[in-house]
Amino acid sequence: TYWNQASRFMSDRSECQRIRSNPGILKPLVEQTLYFSYELNPKSLAIIAHAVAKISSQTRKPIIDSGKLWEALEGNIVEAAKTDTFDSRNCADILWAFAKMNQRSDKVFSIMKNQ
Repeated sequence: TYWNQASRFMSDRSECQRIRSNPGILKPLVEQTLYFSYELNPKSLAIIAHAVAKISSQTRKPIIDSGKLWEALEGNIVEAAKTDTFDSRNCADILWAFAKMNQRSDKVFSIMKNQ
């Protein structure tokens, strides 16, 4: 996904600084993610959650509209769990991301526990 690619930029100090000084640079990606979030499968949801947490922790700044993004991720994880199964890697990535960003979600944690 594009989020996966964006998170890989964090290993480049200049790219990390660029995002830190201009967090709005990710706004188009956030908007597209919010628009298409209902179409995401468990693997994509895990990748996005992990990437958002990685970018936010590396830049020490929340991604623009991160509240909406975490809310959409939570809702879509809950919906996806009704018809799909999350593998252990997806569960680990989602749990790490939610914990890293202090995103409390009893629903998500309960779903991941039962996968």
